Amino acid sequence: MKAADKTLSKRYARAYLDLRDAERSRSLQAARARITELEQVRNAVGRFRRLFLHPLAGYDDKNEILARLLSKELMVARAAVFVRLLIKENRFYLLETVLEDCMKFYNAYAGFARAEVVSRHPLSEEEAGHVVKVLSAATGKKVHVTRIVSERVIGGLEIRLGDLVIDDTVKGRLERLKKTILSF
Repeated sequence: MKAADKTLSKRYARAYLDLRDAERSRSLQAARARITELEQVRNAVGRFRRLFLHPLAGYDDKNEILARLLSKELMVARAAVFVRLLIKENRFYLLETVLEDCMKFYNAYAGFARAEVVSRHPLSEEEAGHVVKVLSAATGKKVHVTRIVSERVIGGLEIRLGDLVIDDTVKGRLERLKKTILSF
């Protein structure tokens, strides 16, 4: 995806969520409801994605198909209006990215962080709890950990928290040792 499209996606996501309400808890509930609506619209049009992306299908045709796919309640929802805007502006291809950005903005606003922990063997509940506790203390946010088991990790852990990667694997340690030795 082009850098300009990523920027557009973030702008659309910010505008769609509108997290400027004075009362934070009400704003969070409204944002979560908007994301759920957008997911419902995305799921409803999923099978017809290629049609909505096709340049020869006109806006009126796409809008009519959208109306047939969505329930009456969902058709008047903010999410359907937003998707119609994307279709009108020939930016329907941004829908998935906008939804991902919405989740990122929501998590940041709510004080949540997502982390991926990659290990050779499945982590026990105690080990996962310890990782959550350490990451929560370090970030000051509530951390949700996704555990991934991978054969590429010989031992140790690789933790991805947003853009931050903590490589505490055997391979990572050996590479850092090699750099240290070669730097002399």
